[in-house]
Amino acid sequence: MKQELIKIADEVYSAYKELPKDFDRHIHVGMGASGSPTSKIDKFAEDAVLELLDREEMDFNVLSEEAGFIDRGGDQTLVLDPIDGTMNCVRGIPFFSVSMALGKKSLLGCDHAMIRDLTSGDTYYARRGGGAELNGHRIGVSKFNKDDSVYIIYNNKDSAPETDLVRKKCSKVRSFGAASLEMCLVAQGAAQALYNNCSRFNRQIRVVDIAASCLILREAGGEVIDLGTGEKLDMDFDLKDRRNFLAYGDPAVKEWILRG
Repeated sequence: MKQELIKIADEVYSAYKELPKDFDRHIHVGMGASGSPTSKIDKFAEDAVLELLDREEMDFNVLSEEAGFIDRGGDQTLVLDPIDGTMNCVRGIPFFSVSMALGKKSLLGCDHAMIRDLTSGDTYYARRGGGAELNGHRIGVSKFNKDDSVYIIYNNKDSAPETDLVRKKCSKVRSFGAASLEMCLVAQGAAQALYNNCSRFNRQIRVVDIAASCLILREAGGEVIDLGTGEKLDMDFDLKDRRNFLAYGDPAVKEWILRG
C-alpha cells in the first residue's frame, strides 16, 4: 500500500509544481460535498488523484472533501484531502499538503497514511504497528516541557472560550492553518500539542483533514482525544462528522492542558 500512496503523492506533487504562475487557484468553482467552497486548486488536485486511480486501476473507494464518497468497488477507502491548507496555498503561504489514509470505516481502522508537503516535498508515512517516518527516517514525539515547548492552537474568531485559558498556559504558541502538517509537527517532536477547539460545529475538524495525521501521530507515540468525550478520537468515514480534539505526544501534556 505504501507504493500506491507514493504514486498518488508524486502525482499531486508533480502536477502542482507544473502549474503556471498565473493559475487562478483561488477561484471558487462550486461547493464541495463537505459543505465548504471548492477552489480551483482543490478541484485540480482531486482530479489528479481520481485520474491516477483510474489510469493505474487502483480499486480504492474514495472519500474526499470535494467529491464526497465514491464507491469504486474496493475493500478499502482512500480518505483524501487533496489540498489541506487551501487558504495557505491560494495566498502563497508555504504550508499545505495532500493528505491520504487507507481504511475501512473509521479513523481507528486506518492501516496506512501518507502526507506530502506540497512546498518542500517532505513525506510522512505510517503503517499500523510499523511506526512513523519522515522521508524514510523514524520519528517520535517529544517529552513534556512546560516552560520551553511549542503548542499549536486553533486561533480564530470562532475559537471556543476555553482556548484562551489554554493559550495563557503555554509559553510559545503557533497556528499554521493546515491540521495535517500541524499534527505531523507533534509527531516529529517539533511541537508538543495541537489544540483544536471551535465553537461553531461547521468549522470543527472533519475526518478527511486528520485521518492520515492521526495514524502518523499514534505510530510516533502520541495520541489524539475527542475534547467532547475525553476519549480516544474515532470518527466515521462521513463528512458530516465533525469534532474538536487535542493531539499530543507525552500524556503529561494532556493532563497539563486540560487541568482547570
